[in-house]
Amino acid sequence: MLDYNSAAFGQIVFVSKNHTVPALPDMSLIVLKNDSVFQAICIDLEIDSIGNNIDNACVNLKQALHAYSAQMISNYEGNIIAASKDIIDVAFSQGESKSLLSARYLQAKHQYLINKIAKRKSEKWRGYYADK
Repeated sequence: MLDYNSAAFGQIVFVSKNHTVPALPDMSLIVLKNDSVFQAICIDLEIDSIGNNIDNACVNLKQALHAYSAQMISNYEGNIIAASKDIIDVAFSQGESKSLLSARYLQAKHQYLINKIAKRKSEKWRGYYADK
């Protein structure tokens, strides 16, 4: 994982179709790349999946998160509320790998913002010189 470069980042938003189920918090997502392998990671639950491109890795992660949720509900004999509470507890737990991945996530976000600002500044200067 340490040899992987950050390829993308974002948030995983859980939208329940059943309003009696407790809402899960938004969770951090980072996609890492090493050669031709992409690894999508839900940092908060420490669940990952791989794919041959970003979209494929994210689709596989979505399936893994569905399987994880279904297993948690099964562990609680169909009690969705108890399973949701346990998932939330896991999401807010601390751990070394979560800390490392969170730092990578923040680094990727920081770099994205720096690049976005530089691009806007460059466009602004190009517009300034075009007017002259």
